[in-house]
Amino acid sequence: MKINLKRDRLTGILLVAMMFVGMNVSAQRIRVQGHITNPQGKSVPNVNVLNPVNDERIEMSDEDGRYSVLVEKNGSLKFTCVGYEDKTVKVAGKQILNVVLKDAVIELDEVTITSKVKDKVIPEPTDIEIKGNYFHLKTRVPVPKEMFNSHRRLVLQPSIYDVTLKKRLLMRPVVFDGDTYNTTQNRMYDYDMDKDPLHDYIRVKTTSSRKGDIIAYHDSIYIEYLQHDYRADVHLAMENYRNIIYRDSFSIARGTVNPLRFLEYKFSAFSLTDEKYLPKPVMQLRDTKGEVNLTFLVGKADLDDKNPQNQVELNRLNQELRGIETNPDASLKSFHITGVASPDGSYATNLRLAKLRTDKALERILAQLDPETRKLLEVKSDASVASWKEVAELLKKNSKPELAKEVEDLIKQYAATPYRLNGVLKSKPFYKELAATYLPKLRKVQYTYGYSIFRSLTDDEIRELYRKNPKQLTRFEYYRMITTAKTPDEREKYCREALELYDNFTYAANELAVATIQKDTPDSRILEPFVSKSAPAELLSNQAIALLHEGKYTKADSVLTLVPEEAVSEDLQAIVQALAGYYNDAFEKVAATSPFNEVVMLLAMKKNQEAWDKISTMDVETAREYYIKAIAANRLEKIGDAIMSIEKALELDPSLLEVAKVDGDIIDLLPEEQKIK
Repeated sequence: MKINLKRDRLTGILLVAMMFVGMNVSAQRIRVQGHITNPQGKSVPNVNVLNPVNDERIEMSDEDGRYSVLVEKNGSLKFTCVGYEDKTVKVAGKQILNVVLKDAVIELDEVTITSKVKDKVIPEPTDIEIKGNYFHLKTRVPVPKEMFNSHRRLVLQPSIYDVTLKKRLLMRPVVFDGDTYNTTQNRMYDYDMDKDPLHDYIRVKTTSSRKGDIIAYHDSIYIEYLQHDYRADVHLAMENYRNIIYRDSFSIARGTVNPLRFLEYKFSAFSLTDEKYLPKPVMQLRDTKGEVNLTFLVGKADLDDKNPQNQVELNRLNQELRGIETNPDASLKSFHITGVASPDGSYATNLRLAKLRTDKALERILAQLDPETRKLLEVKSDASVASWKEVAELLKKNSKPELAKEVEDLIKQYAATPYRLNGVLKSKPFYKELAATYLPKLRKVQYTYGYSIFRSLTDDEIRELYRKNPKQLTRFEYYRMITTAKTPDEREKYCREALELYDNFTYAANELAVATIQKDTPDSRILEPFVSKSAPAELLSNQAIALLHEGKYTKADSVLTLVPEEAVSEDLQAIVQALAGYYNDAFEKVAATSPFNEVVMLLAMKKNQEAWDKISTMDVETAREYYIKAIAANRLEKIGDAIMSIEKALELDPSLLEVAKVDGDIIDLLPEEQKIK
């Protein structure tokens, strides 16, 4: 019994000890997850997550670069991926572990081997060929039989490296599986190979294991900046079921093969011809004034019927007032009448007479207006007496300066006693002339009427409004500012301001594009929002010109497909087709533009002998002609002619050296000290 108790106690102690051990082991392992990115912040898929102790793969990142693993709390994780440097990170108890992988650094003409395997998988050197904005990469990768067996997988990751931007562009990978490896993978994924992140790229070895293999590769990738320096790299990794057993990297091409970079062309911009794209005038409410002058008989409130000008003025007044009344776009707002009497006689009498004339004239004129119109009118009336100074001014205007001076002298003389001035003037011999000719001109009634009217502004009014507040201008008013601009810079300024206010202003956008093309600084962003099948042919043509200037040849071709065939400039169409890679369609038209362009097209079409024959008949003088001759000679392995031609080209135009450094047709002709390192 005691023995049993001791045995039970011992068993209990052992169980408790085992529980604590289990708890301790469990506590040492934690779940760690994170996001794997490149230095630019983009997710990196298909990254191997390894145990660095034995290089055993425990996870692979998904298409979004995310992973989740169970790992020892104080352990480490190793991250490897083709095209990136390996990275080992300590967990240190962290449950979130985001990782940034650096691009693998590859030195040109230098191979870094990380594997101890004697034999190598070496892709064949090639060229980067350009068609439109697409880089085409063709190569063959021999796989020695000593390197590969049915239990292995070889992953090839070709890429284009933009040396200028230090940015890598991944191309379609190749996954070469041994048949046994592929079968094992299929079983591991429960016979659903879609679960393998690389399943879209898998090729299974079908040849005998006693023979090596050759993997043929051809892919293309869209490139935005054709003027940059590029190289083609291939990263390789070979693995078995547990480890990556071989890794290598190669540069297989430097520079781009693109003779069309020398194609010569220049296009004028296209202005809109369809009036439907011109903005319609917008009427604005404006205040306007009109004036009428009437003369009266001496000492009376009656109009001087003997003066024919009175009737003319009255008729004009009646016509204008009726016109305003009947115009739906106009509204009479105010009527201001001022009666003026001549200075002869007493001031009080003259002022009463002026007031009487004002009242009678106002009654006569307003009687012609509609009662509803009169209700809304602001009516004002004033009466005044003209001064003898005004008589003197009339004399001056009538070329009688002496008589005017005599009147002014009398005004000064009787300034203190103005009531005596009338009697003195009447006693003068020249008074009869004053009374007959000049005083009647001062006996008048002046009418000023104000009205508002909707109308288009004049160019002067538009400019005045622009000076006060440009944001008040309508599309039509900006259209007038653009068309009346005095300088190209002023025109461009108005176009940009108009587009800031009216972002869908087709006319302003196209005129801005015209201005930038004329300055040789086109910008495809200007017209990009307006590109559609219904857009005017001129606008689409201008956009194609801008895209050509920026090296976006494929996009330029897409834009021109929206233009009706009969509306496209033949020369523009041909150049765009050539640069977009449609050589056969464009050759005849482009070749007809110049012998130089014909040679360039022949080189693009790989008709190297024809290109050499053609340029050999030309009188080669310019740097660009010598450069093209060097390309043709080098392709035909006429090394002496090629070197002489490129040296002459660089002598005539040293700036071409920068082109030569990134030109796959010329790089090998340059001395080592001139090549990009």
